[in-house]
Amino acid sequence: MSQGGKLVAVAVVLSLVAILSGLLFGQEKIPEIQEDMDVWVSRQDQNILHRLSDDEKELLSDILSHQRKLEDGSRYEDFVLSFIAYRNGVEALQPSLYRLTDGTNEFVMKYPDGSYYLLDTRSVLQLLTSKTLDDLFDYIEDAPTMTVTEGEQSLTLHCIENGWQYKKIDNSIFMDGVLVQDEQTTLTPEDYRGLTLSFSTEPQLVRVEISLSSSSETIFEGNADELDQFSPPISGRYEMRVVAQWIETSSRRYSGRCVYALDLQVKKEAEVLISAQKVAQGGMFTVTVTNPEDPSSLKVTTELGRASAFVQQAEGEYACLVAAQYAGRYPLFVSGTGISGEHQIEVTAAASQTTEGLFPLASEGDSVLSFEETWQNLRWTTSTEKYWRGAFQAPIEGEATLGYRQNFEEQPVQMNGAVWWQIAEDRQVAASNSGVVVFIGHLDQGGLTIVVHHGLGLSTWYYGLSEVLVEEGDIVISGQIMGSVWEQEDDVWFGTQAVLSGVSLDPDQFWGKSWLEN
Repeated sequence: MSQGGKLVAVAVVLSLVAILSGLLFGQEKIPEIQEDMDVWVSRQDQNILHRLSDDEKELLSDILSHQRKLEDGSRYEDFVLSFIAYRNGVEALQPSLYRLTDGTNEFVMKYPDGSYYLLDTRSVLQLLTSKTLDDLFDYIEDAPTMTVTEGEQSLTLHCIENGWQYKKIDNSIFMDGVLVQDEQTTLTPEDYRGLTLSFSTEPQLVRVEISLSSSSETIFEGNADELDQFSPPISGRYEMRVVAQWIETSSRRYSGRCVYALDLQVKKEAEVLISAQKVAQGGMFTVTVTNPEDPSSLKVTTELGRASAFVQQAEGEYACLVAAQYAGRYPLFVSGTGISGEHQIEVTAAASQTTEGLFPLASEGDSVLSFEETWQNLRWTTSTEKYWRGAFQAPIEGEATLGYRQNFEEQPVQMNGAVWWQIAEDRQVAASNSGVVVFIGHLDQGGLTIVVHHGLGLSTWYYGLSEVLVEEGDIVISGQIMGSVWEQEDDVWFGTQAVLSGVSLDPDQFWGKSWLEN
């Protein structure tokens, strides 16, 4: 083989070795912009980014395709631009453009891993002098801004027309001049009122709106300098939106809107409210606790009667019913986590009268159940569900023959709050309100009886029925016919009674009223 042939053979072998080495040990992959990427560019402050057009992206791609690895890039510290390339919303590439510190037009790309690549100067200058980037930088310098200061932290929003993208301090991206804090912030009302706004150019409109997140109800609406008038009514999560609007005029080319949205968690001191300090025997009143730390710990303790469980009325508001059983003046204690309060309640006595004649609904027999045992078993003092809606009503029409605490001789003492009708013709009996039928049976004191539980320990009893049209477990609605009472030759009596956790209620104070509506 000639000398020239040997050289050719050696070159071929060396080439093959280089190729095989690259395949076996890998070659350094030059970062590149791919077609499925969205590319954004920002200046040094990294507050405003612009999406590169397809032509600009081709320029950047061409720039990167001519990169040459540079071992030492310490002389390139003059920052020019930052690029971020996304693929399907995920950051795929983040090169930064630097040039020589002496201002000479010699550029490198620096990557997050600390590597440097030398670039072709002509291509870089072509990108930097593109019309869109030139317009972007001119626009940014004069664009109005809104700065929101809360405590020691200030956030600046740039008011740019739709289509621009922004970055905030923690580098999360938001669009169209709307800044939304990602994390919930716990602030007191003083923090709300201490929030300040400033503007590089005064906008034509600035509005502040604060709403309760659970209901979207606007709690406050006004100007920024009116925030000191805002007082959150209850503990809970609120949303604050600050909107600044710039309108284009003959002297200003810019228009747009900045919106700052802040998610706030407000904690207020708990407060106990009593609907009445004076109530008649057999009446009810409500105890309301606002902003409780632990609603499940709320409890009412009193000797005047019985209280239901607490039920949520609204965001940060819980209430219970209290039935007044005994006349006199009693302390009422409200307790719970972080809550302790005492109120004095006066219960006025209701007149009591025993009529002539024995209790007419006493009966005997093997199938007859004990009234006292049934009464003890159906008190639901721990019930936390509420089924009724709207006002309670009388189960039959017409004025009762015997009213509250007008009792028969030998009438069960638990039944002293029942009212009675003497029936002269067939009558239908309706449910006083919505609830669940929890008992149907013949009682030794009360005859054929239906009991409907309305929730929270509140029930209505229907005595002396001739027939029943419902079954235990049925859900009834207000006014639904549940049975009837038939006329007979002898006196026929029908009675009804409203009971809260074993305390009989005065129908005159109960019917026609709605309780704990939300």
